[in-house]
Amino acid sequence: MPSELTKLLKAAGDVTRLRILNLLRQGTICVCDLQVVLRLPQPTVSRHLAALRHAGLVRDFREGPRVLYSLVPATSGPLKSFQQFLAEVCPSEPLLQKDLQALAKALEKGECVVLQREEPKALEARE
Repeated sequence: MPSELTKLLKAAGDVTRLRILNLLRQGTICVCDLQVVLRLPQPTVSRHLAALRHAGLVRDFREGPRVLYSLVPATSGPLKSFQQFLAEVCPSEPLLQKDLQALAKALEKGECVVLQREEPKALEARE
């Protein structure tokens, strides 16, 4: 049976998933907003988010018709270490920097919304 770290690394080993994780480091984002920034169709983004959710890296919740995603709070050693790794490495990667610039432009235009808030209590009950 794979270890937690192996599961995390396997899920994040795809470039699109790494891009999504980098964007979610900024806050809670709707799948539709991730589509805008990544310029990918909704089924592709949703499939990658499902893999990240299955690996325990992201979580989701509904707010009206929208499904919002955020990083799972780092509670375990491997997850804390992995999120620290992302914080150190992502800022120096050109593609990931480009995604953050695209997110900033989309936010300025009002095309996207990044939420910085506590998750609903119902989400905690699902974990």
